Amino acid sequence: MELYIFLAIFCLYVIISLLILPFQYRFLIALKEEEKKNKLKGKTQGEMYEAMNAGEQSLHGNMQGNLLFFLANILASILYRIKHPKDSN
Repeated sequence: MELYIFLAIFCLYVIISLLILPFQYRFLIALKEEEKKNKLKGKTQGEMYEAMNAGEQSLHGNMQGNLLFFLANILASILYRIKHPKDSN
């Protein structure tokens, strides 16, 4: 019985991650574009995050650090590296 509950929760987590994946992928693309713009300006990644307002910092922290988004983050990173092999350093 416990195995069925675990499998049901795990399947629900995978489904939620797949539903969140397009949003995570778009967020990752926007973040990479922002990093490119700042690199051209001569800003470091740390300076980019310092220049963000509190709302953007909160959003970024939540999108990257929340355990609910863990699988979606990994899948979005893999998808990005497949679609953009030159950009994924």
